[in-house]
Amino acid sequence: MRLLIVALLLAIAATSPAQRSVPSASDKLEVSTPASRSERRFFDLVLMRVTAIDLALGPILDGAGEKITVDFARRDDTFFPRDGPVAYDPDRHTLIFRRSVLSSVNRGVKSWAKAYWPYYKNDDIRALLPVIELIDNALWMTHLQEAAHRKGLSWPHEDCAALEIEKRLGCEMLVYGVEASRRQVQPFFNTNRIDLIWPEDLQEANARGWRQGDVAYRDVQQLGGSMLIRPLIAEFGVPRVLQYIAQTPFYIQDGNVRASAERYQEQARMALTANAIN
Repeated sequence: MRLLIVALLLAIAATSPAQRSVPSASDKLEVSTPASRSERRFFDLVLMRVTAIDLALGPILDGAGEKITVDFARRDDTFFPRDGPVAYDPDRHTLIFRRSVLSSVNRGVKSWAKAYWPYYKNDDIRALLPVIELIDNALWMTHLQEAAHRKGLSWPHEDCAALEIEKRLGCEMLVYGVEASRRQVQPFFNTNRIDLIWPEDLQEANARGWRQGDVAYRDVQQLGGSMLIRPLIAEFGVPRVLQYIAQTPFYIQDGNVRASAERYQEQARMALTANAIN
């Protein structure tokens, strides 16, 4: 009897959340070599944010198949990010920062980089230490683009530039839903007016002169996108849902946003429950 009790206690301890091992960030990322002291210091900050995301929201960057390299580029380098301070190259599995970011790691950064949510709850710290949010955005971008690349896609999906409203709006809903999924405070909307957030006749709305900047269009684009993704996040967690979304474009069929969104959610639940994503 005593042996049985001991065995049960050991089994409970092994499955206890406090005892579960957290995947090491260094198993997912590596810095390009040779790395200077400032590059190594910045890379350590990136590793800290990977660990913070893993603990707060679930494992990020899983499924890449090989380590992702973090590199730093000068303006005259071939892979220098032209459209912003950071870019991801899925063909080379390389996350590239402009070298100018290296000076952003000051004395107070690491203490705020250890945990995910406290930083986002403090607007003053966010304004003072924007490099943390820069790194987080880079990691989420990498997570999404790497997942999309494995299916021969890009992120954001190419339909975001389409002229047809059904293609463009569906893509935009995913992009805005993904952005909202990483915030602790979610956008508020009245679920009793689902007819405005997920309209059932886009042709009719378009005939009324809908434009991208209109409030009604933005409500579908942003609130509708959040309502599309939020229930999935609650069930399966941010990293897994974002991986599925990156690999699965959302198409509005027959001009019916509501029916298309409900179908997308149903198919996502089936795939995520069966773990049928890679």
